[in-house]
Amino acid sequence: MPSILVVAATESRRRLVEILFRAGYAVAEADSGEGVLRTVRSVLPDLILMAIVMPDTNGLEVAAKLRRNLNSDSPPVVLLGSITPVGINDEPLASLISGYLDINVSARDLLMTVRSKLATNGQ
Repeated sequence: MPSILVVAATESRRRLVEILFRAGYAVAEADSGEGVLRTVRSVLPDLILMAIVMPDTNGLEVAAKLRRNLNSDSPPVVLLGSITPVGINDEPLASLISGYLDINVSARDLLMTVRSKLATNGQ
């Protein structure tokens, strides 16, 4: 069973976790950039869904740290936000992240994206 780490504010995180859990995924949670790095040190998820805005940092900084620390073992990262960031499809960002979803994504679109990213990553 693929594992997914969800990193977002409490209310959004609960909704995403519930959708993923009901779909049969193993789900871990974090609420900060430091929480992501701590979790990944102990259990490497197959996919990370991570908010752009976090209390202690931002999703792009954490994605860059994961890439530096894990190199090719870094799981795909899909950023979550309410406004699509400028330049999200630029090549430097594309090397750090695998995609972007609106934080209020529908269950259908969330699961389609998760399946696609996991299939691309060999899961």
